[in-house]
Amino acid sequence: MAEKISSFSVISSATAKRKAANGIPDIASLQVLVIDPLAEIRTTVGMTLGQYGTSHIDHASNSNEALTSIRRIKYDLVLCEYDLGTGQDGLFLFDEARRNDLLKASSIFIIMTAERSAQKVLGAAEQSPDSILLKPFTSEMLYGRILTALQKKVRFKLVDETIMAHDFLTAIQLCIKAAKTSGDYAIDFLRLQIHLLLRIGDWVSVRDQCRQLLVEQDLPWAKMALGKALYQLKGYSEATSVFKAIMSEHAHALEAYDWLARAQQAMGDDQAAKETLQRAIVKSPFVATRQRQLGDVALRSGDLATAETALLETVKIARHSFLRDPSDYGQLADVQISRGDVVAARRTVAEVRKDFKDPEVVILADALDADISMQVGEVESAQNQLNIALSQLVQLKFPPSPTVGLALAKACFNQQREALAEIVVRNLLKNRHDDLSLAAKITALYQQQGKPEQAELLIKENTASIVALNNEAVQLARSGNLAGAAERFIRAATEMPGNLQVLLNTVNALLAHTNQHGWHLEWMQLSHEFLQRIHELDPINGRGLQLQEFYRKTKIRYDITN
Repeated sequence: MAEKISSFSVISSATAKRKAANGIPDIASLQVLVIDPLAEIRTTVGMTLGQYGTSHIDHASNSNEALTSIRRIKYDLVLCEYDLGTGQDGLFLFDEARRNDLLKASSIFIIMTAERSAQKVLGAAEQSPDSILLKPFTSEMLYGRILTALQKKVRFKLVDETIMAHDFLTAIQLCIKAAKTSGDYAIDFLRLQIHLLLRIGDWVSVRDQCRQLLVEQDLPWAKMALGKALYQLKGYSEATSVFKAIMSEHAHALEAYDWLARAQQAMGDDQAAKETLQRAIVKSPFVATRQRQLGDVALRSGDLATAETALLETVKIARHSFLRDPSDYGQLADVQISRGDVVAARRTVAEVRKDFKDPEVVILADALDADISMQVGEVESAQNQLNIALSQLVQLKFPPSPTVGLALAKACFNQQREALAEIVVRNLLKNRHDDLSLAAKITALYQQQGKPEQAELLIKENTASIVALNNEAVQLARSGNLAGAAERFIRAATEMPGNLQVLLNTVNALLAHTNQHGWHLEWMQLSHEFLQRIHELDPINGRGLQLQEFYRKTKIRYDITN
């Protein structure tokens, strides 16, 4: 938890004049968070700020403490050490805060570091911190960086409110307007606009605008955004070329490595993806998401030793952070079972039971215990454990996650209960029809059974049925039958309560009907329920946040306050 530190004020007349210049906010008024593993550094930075009258200063020693504070307070200034020890680095923390809309557009984020190579990362980042401040630095150097950042960031206050309200469409329009009138800061508003377009998933606009920008000037951050958009549009080959180009120019732009590996995986080149991630991990090993991705791709490529090492690191790094995920334990135990290390697998299952208490994790642990029992020849015990796991599915609020579903399916196959395995797999596919990673894992599971063609058939059948359903509802809407489209989507959302795309389409249809044909209490209540479900499945989904704002404005339109 962030703690308060005291400060004092010693402000020269020259400093006071600088504060008043150009309408820049007084540094003394800023709410500040200082992040550094060393208490003496946090205290020193706080006292330095105190010389300029700043008294609202919190501090944190690691990324987890920092994010807890940032979620609670919308800081004006964050000063963060680049090397946060064995946790996430400062740039990762910045990206996580931006990605979750935890920082105002006008917030200043400055990286403090003695590592001069950190500067090389910034150019290619789609959203980058406002400055790198090399240690050791003087109070005047710190003040100068803050003042420079304030001169730029004060202009972004006009979009703070809209972004914090998740009204991204209005924020984008404000950026477009500001880019035409902001002179030297036009490119900064364009950059924010691209970031917001990525945030709402408008991949086509990002692709087209970044291509145009890159014709006019070389902007590494625009290349990064272009690569992301191409990936999302399934242009994997072109995306791969873009990320490789960024890496050749900015060897420390580790985000490009992560996205290149995703594109390589999507093209089926797991070996290349593994090598890309291993190169990134040599440069920055303490990133749980990168280790997790390596564990996943190594497992898919059959490299169990690398998978186990990466997943052990993932669990270790993430255990006491916001990134902790029971799926990591599940995959790790699965690898250990496959390698015949029953003792390690049992230890991992015991850890997941201890660290997580929700019903889905209990099911995962029971399924893994069933596989361990089969491994050591305790067939009756394995059957009982699997039966218990399957019987608990009814307790889940949503369909099981891919990790849990795959663990259940594998346990069923191990006990020659193929019909049950297929039921579990069909349910997984129905609720995640567009998840390429899940499709690959299901294919691998069936390959282990010697039936890869059966997996291909299941995936094709499921995708075709979802596409047909969506097309039917869209056609009803286009013909003017919004009620019919909404009813069709409601049935689909009821049948597939974990299908994010179906839920998004359903809410959109319900709100569109309400806005066109008048207040509909039942459908507005359903919209609220589906929006809550979307948030639980994917709290930072851009389209989900847009629909939340659409829902709020619909209520305002009909003067509904509760």
